[in-house]
Amino acid sequence: MTDAPIEEFFDLIEDVTVCMLTSRDGGELRSRPMGFDVDKSTHEFHLLTRKSSHKADELAAHPEVNLSFARPGRKEYVSVSGQAYLTTDKRLIDAVWFDDAESWFPGGKEDPDVAVIRVVPSSGEYWEGFNALQRRWNLIKAKQAGEEPHLGENRKVAL
Repeated sequence: MTDAPIEEFFDLIEDVTVCMLTSRDGGELRSRPMGFDVDKSTHEFHLLTRKSSHKADELAAHPEVNLSFARPGRKEYVSVSGQAYLTTDKRLIDAVWFDDAESWFPGGKEDPDVAVIRVVPSSGEYWEGFNALQRRWNLIKAKQAGEEPHLGENRKVAL
């Protein structure tokens, strides 16, 4: 893979502030919205959490996760698959910390329950859809040709 798709991949989530973290809880998949930070140099995603949370237990048992991002108004969707690791590295907590985090951690960065979920991605995929007019035109064109419609771009990225 070239850097162009990776750069485009990260550009698609530039203004997104919340992702859906999906993990395994026994035999079921569980998703929850979470704020995140991304390190473009390492391609890692970082999410604040509590060490004592059920989510932390899930990740310890099954570190495979998915992060999904959406900008439906722009018809842009991103999915990241990877491994999650819980860390209490103070430098990483400092780097990821944001003012509103104190709503969840009244003790601030020094709260003994603060941890960071490091998601080391293995692959990513993104979709960029067409606007309504382009979409409609492609649907009509495909129907007349008896073909499947082309409704946008889809790319896979090795991270």
